Amino acid sequence: MCGRTLISEAKELAAKAGVQLGSENKERDTNRPPGTDMPVILDARPGKLHYIKWGLIPAGSVEPPKFATTYARIETMHSLPSYKNLIGRRHCVFVIDGFYEFDKRQTPSQPYYFQRKDGETLYLAGFWDTWKDPTKDVVIPSCTMLMQRANNFMSQIHDRMPCILSQSEALIWLDREAAKQKRMSVLQLPADDLLEGWPVDKRVNNARNKDDHNSDRNGPQLGLF
Repeated sequence: MCGRTLISEAKELAAKAGVQLGSENKERDTNRPPGTDMPVILDARPGKLHYIKWGLIPAGSVEPPKFATTYARIETMHSLPSYKNLIGRRHCVFVIDGFYEFDKRQTPSQPYYFQRKDGETLYLAGFWDTWKDPTKDVVIPSCTMLMQRANNFMSQIHDRMPCILSQSEALIWLDREAAKQKRMSVLQLPADDLLEGWPVDKRVNNARNKDDHNSDRNGPQLGLF
């Protein structure tokens, strides 16, 4: 499900993605939770990396939604008012180094860290929107991460996973000149050998823990069945 993320320093992330940094520099974060500002590339400004709120506030909302908007399921995004009007209009890509998932069959949950086997940057598909806060007269951009069923590798830990894009697929997802059908075609289940993952220390369960060693291996690496 991508419950937490690991992100490099903002300048480094932007350089990896081949874009400019569109906001002030941010420090590396080894345990970034939902509800915080996340590094994303917006289709409205495809050449820059911005930090915006992870948890969508739809433009037409009277107030921030009381239901969870951190994730959007690809199976229901076409029918839900919060997301359906963003399809083909407001796409974004999360730019991260890796993410944590939690095996809740154990108590307390056992966290696992996942990254690309080749060590390259992870690009995750999402939607974004803007909302004007009537109490402060400020415009707040926000985003949601697209989720799909897990592939065989990820299903060992969780039944859902983010929609992972290659760099070329990310460019298509962000291309406002491309037909909607072409943009949506990049949302495919990733290959089982794309990622690698391993258990990490349970201190990761506390989002306030920002230790540099949060992603260090603490047990055998996951393999396919």
